[in-house]
Amino acid sequence: MMLKEKTQYKRRMDVLCDLLRNPEEVMYPERLGAARPTRHSFSRSLIRYMVRHRWRVERVAWQLDAEGRGKAIYTVRTHERPLHFVVFSDVIPEEERTDRVIANAWDVTAVLCEGDLGPERLEDMRREVPRQEGGRADPRSLVWTRGNRSSRFFDHVVERLAAGKQPDPEVVGGSAYMLRSTAFYANGKFGTAPFHALGPDHPLGVSYRAQMLAAWLFREFSYDLVEHCARACNPNASRLEEGWRRYFGIGNATGLGMIAFFINHPKIINAWCMVRELALANATDTIVGPADPEVRRLLELLDRCSRFFRERDTLSTKPFKRQGELAVQLDAAKRLTEEFTEHGTMQGQKTKRPWDLLRRWATRELDVEGQELLHSLLIELYDDLDGVLEELLEVDESMVTSPQMSVGELRTILERDYAWAFEFDFEDPKSTHYFWYISANSEEPRKGVRGTDPGEEHEQPYDIARQVQMLHEDLKKVPDDDPIAVFLLSHPWHRGIAERVQSVHDLPYAEVRANYLAVDFVPLYLQKFKLAMYGMENYSPKSLDWLRVTLFQGAPRAADVAVGIEGDWIFPPKPRSREEGTC
Repeated sequence: MMLKEKTQYKRRMDVLCDLLRNPEEVMYPERLGAARPTRHSFSRSLIRYMVRHRWRVERVAWQLDAEGRGKAIYTVRTHERPLHFVVFSDVIPEEERTDRVIANAWDVTAVLCEGDLGPERLEDMRREVPRQEGGRADPRSLVWTRGNRSSRFFDHVVERLAAGKQPDPEVVGGSAYMLRSTAFYANGKFGTAPFHALGPDHPLGVSYRAQMLAAWLFREFSYDLVEHCARACNPNASRLEEGWRRYFGIGNATGLGMIAFFINHPKIINAWCMVRELALANATDTIVGPADPEVRRLLELLDRCSRFFRERDTLSTKPFKRQGELAVQLDAAKRLTEEFTEHGTMQGQKTKRPWDLLRRWATRELDVEGQELLHSLLIELYDDLDGVLEELLEVDESMVTSPQMSVGELRTILERDYAWAFEFDFEDPKSTHYFWYISANSEEPRKGVRGTDPGEEHEQPYDIARQVQMLHEDLKKVPDDDPIAVFLLSHPWHRGIAERVQSVHDLPYAEVRANYLAVDFVPLYLQKFKLAMYGMENYSPKSLDWLRVTLFQGAPRAADVAVGIEGDWIFPPKPRSREEGTC
C-alpha cells in the first residue's frame, strides 16, 4: 500500500473510531449472542484469499472400499507452497457417533500438513491420526480433525444418488451437512506446529486460516465420499446437480470449552469486536443515493435472508428467536429500504446516509437479534476496508504489569472502565452459584454448582468481576501515590487481575459485561458470538450449554476456487425438487 493510501485509510479510521458504539451497549452477553457472520468472519476471509490466489486442490490418492473405508489424500497448490490433507475414513456403529470430545472413534479423521508425504510418514499418520487425543503429530502437521457421518443426511443422499435421483428437499433440513466435525486442533495441540512457527508470509500465517482450510477440505471430502458410496451401490449413480453442489456444509457443535476463551484472550475479543464495529460505522457513515448499487444489493440480501430464515423456521433455536420471526423483522427493514429507493427518504425523512437512519430505526423497533442481523447485512455492502480491518485481527496478547503506576491511577481505571463489575452483589449466593473447573476427561472447562458438585477445590479464576471488586477494596486501604509494585508486594494475590486491567484498560471491547459465576449466566450467548466470528450459521441449541451449527454452507467448491469463482454464497436457498426445477 502506497504512503498516500495509508494516510487516507488512517484518516478514515480516525473518523470511524469517533462513531463506534459504546462498549456498554456492545459487550453484554445478550448482544454478543445476537451476532451473525460477516464478510470478516474467518471462513469468508479464507474463501476470498483462496479465490484471489486461485488455489488448486488435487485429489492425489483415493483408496476407499465400497462402504468408504480407507485413505484419501488431497494436495492444495497454494500460490506459495503445497499443503496436504490426509484423510482416514471408517464406518463406526451409529451408537458410537457423538459430539462429545471424549469419543474414542470417528468415521473420519484427518490431518492438514506440509512437507513430503513419504511411505514412512504416511504410515505414522495412519497409526497416530485416528487416535486423536491419544496420538502424536509430527512437527509439520498443522491441524488434526475428526468427525462423523450425519445420521440424518449421509445415507439419504447416498440412496437417492444411487437411485438416479437428487436429495429430497423435504428430508434434507436447512442445516444440511453430510459430515459433522467435532474438533479442529492446531497450534501445538498433540504436537502440531505452533502458529508462530508459520510466520506472516506463510499462506496459513493468519489466525484461524489453517483450521478454516481444514474444515473446507473436510467438506470437500464429504462430497466426494457420498458420491463414491453411491457409485459403489450403482456405477450409474447420479452426481449432485448444480442446486445441491454447494448446499451442504460441515456440521459442528460446541460447548462450554469456548467460555475460557473470553477469559483468557481479552485482547483478541477486543480485536474481533473492533473489526465488527468499525465495519458497521463505515457502512452507516457512507453517503448513498437511491439509485446506488448497494441499495439494490441490500434489498436482494434482505429477500434472500428472509427466505433463508423462513426455510428454517422449524429449527430448534431456543433461547434465541425463531427463524421465521427474524424473517418478519427483515421484511420491515426491506419496506424502509424500498421507501428510500422510491423517494430518497426513510420514514419520511430525507437523507444521504440511509444506513445510519436504518440502524437507528432498528435500535428503536427491532429486538437485539434483529438489530445485529441487519448490522451484518449492512457490513456486507462494503469491501473497501477489508484488508485494513482484517489486519487488526493479528494481536499481541502479552500482558505486562506496569509497576510504576500509582494506586490512585489504577483505582481510577477500575472505577471508570470496570463500573459494570460493581453492579454484581457477590454477597448474594445467586451471584456465585457456579464454579468453573477443568475436566480431567476432556481437559476442557466445565461448570459445577457450588456446594453441590465435586471439584470446587479446583476452581478456575473465571470471576473477573469479583476479582475487580476485591482489588478495588484493597486499593482503597493504601495511599493513592504508592506505586503498584509496593502494593503487589503486600497483596501478591492481586497480581493477575491488576496486570489484566493495566494491559487492556485502553481496549474498549476487551471485557464482557458478565458474571460467569451467576445462576442466570447463559454460556450460549458467548458461544454463538465466537461461532459467528468463525462464520457459522444455523444455530441450534441443545441446552443452555451447547449448540450445533453449520459451516461453509453454500461456499464454493474446489473447482470453483481454482478458476477464481467465489460466488455470492451466503444464506443459500434450499434447492427445489426436480419437478419444481433446481435453483
